[in-house]
Amino acid sequence: MKQGRKTGFMVQLLLISALTLSGQGLFESSLAGNDQPATGQSLSLGGYIRAVGYLGNTPENEEPYLQSAYGETSLLLNASAGTIASARAEVRFRYGTEFQKTMKDINLREAYVTLDAGPATFSLGKQIITWGKATFFNPTQKINAVDPTIRSPEEDDRYLGAWSAQAKLNLGRSMRLSGIWKPLYQPSVLLIGPIPMPDYVRFMEPAYPAQKLDQGSYGMNYELYTSILDGSLYWFDGYHHWPGIAFDTMTLDLATLQPASLDILEKAYKIRMLGMDLSIPLHSWIIRLEGAWQEPDDDQKENEYVPFPELSYTAEIERTGTYFTLLAGYYGKYILAYEKPMAPPSLSSDPEQMLQLLQSGAEITPELIDEMTRQRLASFNRLYNDQLDEVFHSIFLMLRGNVWNDRLELILPVIYRITTEEWIIQPGISYAPADGVKISAGFSGFYGPEGSLYDLVGPPLNAGYLSMKIMF
Repeated sequence: MKQGRKTGFMVQLLLISALTLSGQGLFESSLAGNDQPATGQSLSLGGYIRAVGYLGNTPENEEPYLQSAYGETSLLLNASAGTIASARAEVRFRYGTEFQKTMKDINLREAYVTLDAGPATFSLGKQIITWGKATFFNPTQKINAVDPTIRSPEEDDRYLGAWSAQAKLNLGRSMRLSGIWKPLYQPSVLLIGPIPMPDYVRFMEPAYPAQKLDQGSYGMNYELYTSILDGSLYWFDGYHHWPGIAFDTMTLDLATLQPASLDILEKAYKIRMLGMDLSIPLHSWIIRLEGAWQEPDDDQKENEYVPFPELSYTAEIERTGTYFTLLAGYYGKYILAYEKPMAPPSLSSDPEQMLQLLQSGAEITPELIDEMTRQRLASFNRLYNDQLDEVFHSIFLMLRGNVWNDRLELILPVIYRITTEEWIIQPGISYAPADGVKISAGFSGFYGPEGSLYDLVGPPLNAGYLSMKIMF
């Protein structure tokens, strides 16, 4: 009941403030009543109201259930003070159920101010900053966190805002240099929550960077944009937004040769990344190339949560017609300093392996159990990072159609991960019966052989959805 009153009060406060400011067309200072605000200030209010439902099967007994069902309101404020300053803020209110748990969420998705000083701009606050020009896979995207567990038909909803400072400097008509500083760590959400875990697995408090100046992350971006091509160079030095899973302690039940308890935790790790991308238009065709080199600061052999250095790359070609758009591409990885995994990826021990050790007369010590668990956990992290094999290959295809003056849209993206024999298929259809109204339906499916990543995440995530949205 208190949560409902709090949400209602915040909505009323935002609406009243927005209507008052819009009517006056200026900002008034509460600190100096006789100060005159500058002319040319404005405030606009927008947003949407949306209802979404996902129907899937429970992972355990495969019974149909409402995987996610919620109502959501977004309030988007855009303010400006002439041509000198602007600001943006978005607040989202969501209530419903997700993965059989009640969800009450008030989220300040973005809130930042931008100052414009001729060729230079500076923005400060909670903001979403994305890198890379490719459509499906962005090897250079190390700067912004995502939440892949969010049940939404719109991909942009998965981006998470973080407090950061960004400066941009125009170097003539066709070049721009940007610098980003992120002093606060914002992790991505691992695909762990929806997956049923053994009862003995316990996640401890995560080990994230402290809020100190020397624990921040930095990024540089040089952009070149001409009539022939658009290109960018990227440099990142800081904490990867994907944390790893680190080992803490384990207790083995010698009677069953199964873990009695396993304590693990999310842990951040630092990397350096150098990347580039190109976008080349050729009449009705667009060619996009993107690649990145990534190297962690710590050694993977001694830290099971740290990935190997890698080269990742993507190439795609897009053809746009009157009613249809076709996009096809390739995404791959080459793992540097590769070594074969020493154990299968798993969060449990292998009773047969333990039995063989006992029969051979080996002494089962806590140190031996810990080392075996670290090896399996290291392989689990490599499974998550697509680093079980030295070379990783995948291809993707997307067909999009727009008819009836873009009121009806059909989309069919398909991804096949060649190396692991996994599939992603996400067909969808949306219809706009009137301006500002959108009805969407579709399906999201992840499939893979036994023991693969999508074999783990597919059952809890596969679902069909229906969304109704009004934008204002």
